[in-house]
Amino acid sequence: MKLTPIDVQQQQFKMAWRGVDRTEVHAFLEMVAAQMSELSRENNELRTEAKRQQREIDDHREREETLREAMLTAQRAIDEIRDHAKKEAQLMVTEAEVRAERVLHNAQSRVNKLGEEVHDLQRQRVRVIEELRGVLNTHVKLIELTERQLDDRSDIASNVTVLERLRAPQLPTRDESTGKGSESRA
Repeated sequence: MKLTPIDVQQQQFKMAWRGVDRTEVHAFLEMVAAQMSELSRENNELRTEAKRQQREIDDHREREETLREAMLTAQRAIDEIRDHAKKEAQLMVTEAEVRAERVLHNAQSRVNKLGEEVHDLQRQRVRVIEELRGVLNTHVKLIELTERQLDDRSDIASNVTVLERLRAPQLPTRDESTGKGSESRA
């Protein structure tokens, strides 16, 4: 019969002729039940840990087998790739030589064309600079002319103000109309 901590705690004893100290028996049963409970908990933890470790071992074995198969497959693939690469390399060298000749010819043509374009751009640059100088000179002259006109207008405005003052009739001041000087009233 498998005992549990609860079985130990609830165990009842018959009273014998001399009897037992019930408190002592009860304390002992409590202690045994606590230790059994702890042992049961540890046992469950160990079983759980053992199962987990067994799963890890199984996983590692499975991975090891998978890796072994993968390595064999990879080695076969490497051998095939190496053989194929040698053939491809020879073909590529031949094609590269043909393309290099073609590229060299195209590059030389492009260099010649770019040289002509650079020469055309240099001529256009000179022409644009000359046109810009002409436009800038024209604007400078317009600015100078405008400044002179503004100065002339300022002089004209000053002259008009002076003339308006001269033309305006002199109105008598307050003191002149009353006939009194600027004396203070006492």
